[in-house]
Amino acid sequence: MPRTFGSLLLVCGVAVLAAGCDEKKSAEAARGDAAATTDKYAAADPKLERALRAAADASSGSENGPPPDGVFAPQEADRRHPKGVVTKVDLIAEGSEPRTALSPLDDALAETGRTASYGPATLEVAVQLGPRNVLNVDFALQLGAAKKDDGGPDWLVASVKHATAAKDQFGQVPADIAKAIGGLEGSQFRVQLTSDGRESDSRTVLSRGGSSDLNQELAQDGIEALVLATVPLPAKPMGVGGQWIAETRMTWAGVDVVAYRAYRVKSIDGDRVRLTVMVKAYAASSEAELPGLPKGSTLQQFQGEAQGELEVVPGEVIPRRSTMQHRLLMMFQAPGTGQETPRPGEPNRGMMSAQVQGQAVLERGDDRRSGGAPRP
Repeated sequence: MPRTFGSLLLVCGVAVLAAGCDEKKSAEAARGDAAATTDKYAAADPKLERALRAAADASSGSENGPPPDGVFAPQEADRRHPKGVVTKVDLIAEGSEPRTALSPLDDALAETGRTASYGPATLEVAVQLGPRNVLNVDFALQLGAAKKDDGGPDWLVASVKHATAAKDQFGQVPADIAKAIGGLEGSQFRVQLTSDGRESDSRTVLSRGGSSDLNQELAQDGIEALVLATVPLPAKPMGVGGQWIAETRMTWAGVDVVAYRAYRVKSIDGDRVRLTVMVKAYAASSEAELPGLPKGSTLQQFQGEAQGELEVVPGEVIPRRSTMQHRLLMMFQAPGTGQETPRPGEPNRGMMSAQVQGQAVLERGDDRRSGGAPRP
């Protein structure tokens, strides 16, 4: 099943709250896993990692920089990047000559680039909840602008023409789950987007046949993957080695976050620019209202990270192809617990953890391929 916190958290979480869970890792062990994940992603590009941290430090206006536990203090995220504020782009390095202008140079070219980003696309989403619990879903999308009386070109609309459980699954998908996935046909993923790719809002519109909890979670996976695939374009021409960072307020894994996407130009070949991207996100608050989570639980730790590659055409805000792998670790404190100090070697009996990892592949236009993409 997809990211259902009722099954993910509480299978072990209820036992933790009642009499302990023999197989549950301690909070310290989970933090160790998170640190290992951070090191893995940081090793992808140490210079870019430092630039990413520097940008987060600068935007925080605090000597402490980003919160070490990944969760902002009350009102801090709103001060840094309020909801609805358009994505901010900071240029780190322009790269080597020759350089290519990725952002539209005038309004006419901006409209041309926006229109060129429309058309058919495929989105493949794979979410792994555990060693043996993965669901792969294929979406056939039609990208276009919202109608004039429904937001107009400022809203990118990805209409779901078809949704199905992918053929390559780790196990058989039950018939009722497959039917529910198909019910997403007619749904929409909507992203408020400037002509240079800076997002400020996103939402899903479910079809009549897609109103179940499963549909809502899959649609959330889809819209999050689409937002992370958009490319906020830098204002200056970029060459190989060029780097920029985009700061976005968005929802990720159902959590309100401030996300930083660090882009680097890997190569330029004619009208194709290949980028690498590394993502780090911080939870906007400790308030947690997720399905299956006991009411009043608080988010104590959040580690949201991703990395991927994209292939873009200058002026277009949606890549021709993007591949993104993500991993998230969340730790929650159950209400009314955590006051006592655990004995050495014993886990904190009020803590619940959730780990989510997966992959999303977007292909657009003539770049769509019939073959399946690698799964996590």
